[in-house]
Amino acid sequence: MTVSEIRRRHYLVRLWHELGRLGGEHDAFIKVIIVERIAKALVLVVLGVGLLIAGRKGWLDQWAMFAEDQLNLNVGRNIILQLLLRALVYIGKFNHTTLLAVSAIAYAALEGTEGVGLAMRRRWAEYLTVIATGILIPYEAYEVIARPTLFKVGALLLNLAVVGYLAYRKRLFVGV
Repeated sequence: MTVSEIRRRHYLVRLWHELGRLGGEHDAFIKVIIVERIAKALVLVVLGVGLLIAGRKGWLDQWAMFAEDQLNLNVGRNIILQLLLRALVYIGKFNHTTLLAVSAIAYAALEGTEGVGLAMRRRWAEYLTVIATGILIPYEAYEVIARPTLFKVGALLLNLAVVGYLAYRKRLFVGV
């Protein structure tokens, strides 16, 4: 073995070490991201539980459809998503409102994990936030172009700022 092979650890070992280390001190923007993620998680949990309760009693069908449209969860326009929803409803015997509620709670768990991980200054939380947020940006941009609302534009701008800031300022994808 050469000296460079001994010093240079395998990529996965270096990645594991990078994910396990603490991030830097919190600046103001990171604190805003933490508060936003945790607040969004709490709102989504309340929304999900409310939809589960109201869905069983049949109170909020119209409100659920409005919220589904505003939160970019409307699956009626894409044939693949519509078939997936129908398969889930058939397999699990869940109605549409229950699936929306479970999805909101699962998304709340992701948002809460990001917020708590960032608050604990974990490097993996920075990566998780960039990847989980960045994956949805193309879809959000499409939705803003197709049917713009103030909520959609604001969410897109916030998510672009979060991804740009964390990826550039924290140097997440440089030298791993």
